[in-house]
Amino acid sequence: MNLLLADADKENLKNFRTYIKGAYPNIKIVGTFEDATRDILPVIRETQPNLILADVRFFGGLYFTRFMEVYEAFPDVRFVVYGTFSEAEYMKRGREFGVLDFMYRPVKPADLNRCLDLAVKHFKKEAEAHRRTLLLEKDYTDRIFQYEEIFLRSLLDGHITKSREVTEGFIYFNLPFAKDEETQKGYSVFLVRIDHYKRMVLAMTEMEKHMRVFEMLNVTKAVLTDYNAVAFVRGFNEIPIILNGFHTTEEKTLLADRIKHALLSETDTRVTIGIGRTYDEPTDIAVSTREADATFGYRFRMGYNAVIPIEFVEPTNRVTYRYPASRERRLVYAAVVGDFAYCKGLLTELFDALAQSGTLAENLIAKTVMTIVFRISRYISEQNLPIAGEITRFFPTGDMLKLVTVEDGYTFLEKSLEEFCTFVVDYNAKQSLRLHMVAKKYVQENYFESFSVTRIAAKIGTTPENLNKVFLEREKVMLFDYVMWVRINQAQKTLRETATDEEIIAVQVGFDDVKYFRSIFRKYIGETPAEYRLRERSKATPPHTE
Repeated sequence: MNLLLADADKENLKNFRTYIKGAYPNIKIVGTFEDATRDILPVIRETQPNLILADVRFFGGLYFTRFMEVYEAFPDVRFVVYGTFSEAEYMKRGREFGVLDFMYRPVKPADLNRCLDLAVKHFKKEAEAHRRTLLLEKDYTDRIFQYEEIFLRSLLDGHITKSREVTEGFIYFNLPFAKDEETQKGYSVFLVRIDHYKRMVLAMTEMEKHMRVFEMLNVTKAVLTDYNAVAFVRGFNEIPIILNGFHTTEEKTLLADRIKHALLSETDTRVTIGIGRTYDEPTDIAVSTREADATFGYRFRMGYNAVIPIEFVEPTNRVTYRYPASRERRLVYAAVVGDFAYCKGLLTELFDALAQSGTLAENLIAKTVMTIVFRISRYISEQNLPIAGEITRFFPTGDMLKLVTVEDGYTFLEKSLEEFCTFVVDYNAKQSLRLHMVAKKYVQENYFESFSVTRIAAKIGTTPENLNKVFLEREKVMLFDYVMWVRINQAQKTLRETATDEEIIAVQVGFDDVKYFRSIFRKYIGETPAEYRLRERSKATPPHTE
């Protein structure tokens, strides 16, 4: 540790030097700063101390200004300061500017030892943290390819939903896509999948299985050399390719055909390749992926060891792959718990996706709305919730059958969901009130039993988490605190009205340990049971008069 001494008193400096050299041989005194009118920053830059031992009076009225300047310019440098008792508040406030500790003048060896030991410990801790950070950074750098694959898999799965986040990821991982916004447009996904993989792996060892897909990846990358594209392993039987730029279906088919033949000739592996449509925005890579994946369902008609663009099998269908089914599932859950604000946001996403899908099939909106309502109803039934019979009241079938446009569907569901969610919230509030009353009654009748939130919840038919939530909402305390208050209130009554021993009272109100009873009583009432009994009896005894 490097130490800079700052004091105008030469005798102090000499004494510090002598003592520190003898008691702390591992601390190197790199210099002294004796003129408070000079700028200390160049001195710090030249001597590079870790710690500055300084007299508060040395800096005079500029104390905070100097410490702020040093802290801003050298955030890793720390101070130990000393002054008089009247300067204690100033020294304490210095902690926000890097002051580790302070001492009173005249400085005693024990105080100096305490402060220097603290500084040594601080810098050791900092050095260890820095060492761990460097090791972590090196480990991260060595494994950066893993994070690149996590990013790409998340992109294909649709977990990254913002264009800026996607393009920043492209740049961070140095992916081979143009950074210019105009030439960057156009993304399509190929999925290269091994044919009859489940039968093939029966005769392969784990290493052979891994090496096969690794070799396939290298062959695929070689074919893609002249393209802005990235290929990686997503599973032992699948290699996704993200292709940048606008290419016709014929061009993409020819490229995929080249990959297919190269894999067959160089790795003796037959593959089928599904190709999604090309989209402008990088966030639509997930849409192209879903399309490419859907093509494999047509292998029985198109043949294995084939190249199948989505346009060949579903030339007009764009709705299925643009429609965010995961948002629909969330909408169902949000509706059942009565969260209309979340429902409305999800509803907007669903119908925006439908609006962007072009011309829609006849009756599609009516079928989509009915599917959503059916799933809400089914989820309610699966959960055995007693509101299943209310669905038709809020979502009339006749009205759903009349829906034609995207706007019709959105307006119907927005209004119906708002009314339904309001009903659910009111219903849940009534259930919460009922649960609260049942739980209170149970506690008041059984407070002396061994306490268990889980057991109480099971007795009244709910979960511990929900029971605590109900009590927080209605009593402003957790169930544990409510039970303790019931016990303590009963203990207070017994203490006031009887001469029963504290040990017996503790057992009567549910405490096995009288010490724990006294501790809880003091925590909640602010005095011991004995003090409470004495105070209450003194209030009840009329004053003596002659």
